[in-house]
Amino acid sequence: MADIIDPKDLKLEEAMKKLESISERMTSESEDLESLLVLYEEGMKVLKICREKLAEAEMKVRILNEKLAKEMPQEEENG
Repeated sequence: MADIIDPKDLKLEEAMKKLESISERMTSESEDLESLLVLYEEGMKVLKICREKLAEAEMKVRILNEKLAKEMPQEEENG
């Protein structure tokens, strides 16, 4: 059946590979309905993890960009 997923232990790349694996299993036509429901639930959990990891990365990039903007000298406007 489905593995228990601990979001703290998954990197984004691992979560995306797991999501791809779940998707492949769901489209293989070899799973029964109950197994498909379990896979779907697991896939939704992994998708949430992916979204959270991406949001964290976007926030880090935003913070770094703001920090760099403050540290770089402002260019004078030519008028």
